[in-house]
Amino acid sequence: MNAAAQLLDDAVVRDGLADHLRECYGVRSGMSMYGLTCTGSQQLRVLLAAATPEGLGGHRTMSRGLSMSTPNISAPEPADDNGFLAQLLPNRGRARFLRGFIWIFLAVGVLGGLSLIWDVYADLRARHTWPVADGEVVSASQKDSKGVPGATSTERHTRYWVEYEVRFAVLADQCKTGTVSANEQESMPCWGIVRTRSTSSPYTVYDWLIHGYPRNSHVQILHDPNGPGIKIAGESAWLVYRWDKIFLMSGWLALFLTFHTIVQRRLEYLETLPEDYDATPSRSSAQPGPDDLIDLKLP
Repeated sequence: MNAAAQLLDDAVVRDGLADHLRECYGVRSGMSMYGLTCTGSQQLRVLLAAATPEGLGGHRTMSRGLSMSTPNISAPEPADDNGFLAQLLPNRGRARFLRGFIWIFLAVGVLGGLSLIWDVYADLRARHTWPVADGEVVSASQKDSKGVPGATSTERHTRYWVEYEVRFAVLADQCKTGTVSANEQESMPCWGIVRTRSTSSPYTVYDWLIHGYPRNSHVQILHDPNGPGIKIAGESAWLVYRWDKIFLMSGWLALFLTFHTIVQRRLEYLETLPEDYDATPSRSSAQPGPDDLIDLKLP
């Protein structure tokens, strides 16, 4: 008895669903539905009828013969792309141009860094390969660039350094500095000049002079066997190398490497968007200001 009632209910549901289909598509039972479509309100009535407990069985039956097609939906553009970086780099062209500009500054920094590295390498190599001779500090004084030909006379460009005049035990005929004592029989006939690195602070140089090598102090002199160059052995690296330029080049490279990383990430993000994407706000989408006139369209 229950089985017969269930079959009757299924038949009623199927008949009811068939009525809805006839209302929607205008077809009779057994007629092909290929290529037919419903309007929005008709689809809504069919779905509501299928969602009722009585229409679930008919919905299962209808699903065997119908297939719902999903329209292709393109990925939406980013909703929140109006920050400072988006205004600076709104599209791929701007990002690539700025990246090339940064490459130029990085190349300048790399060339400057290589120059400093070469200077440090040359000094270290000299200190490990040049011969050493006993020497003596004859005098120590503070010098500046004011009297140097071609140097600017403005105070902010003046450079200061400590200059040591030394003599050392190298034979007169082997002395390459160009200055030899009149008495070639002296134990230290070869004379020369050793300078510290320069700085823009006269107070710093004065401190170097006070805490440096005093007059008549004994030192070891490194001398170039093929040229006039001489150095004091054991000098502090702080007084030898141009740390101001080293710090400047290091900061320069760090700054533009950071900029390059930011621009590169922005460019990679823009390449995931449509090729013609541009985050520059259009004039039509700009919000009206407090003094702008607004055209009101009244009915």
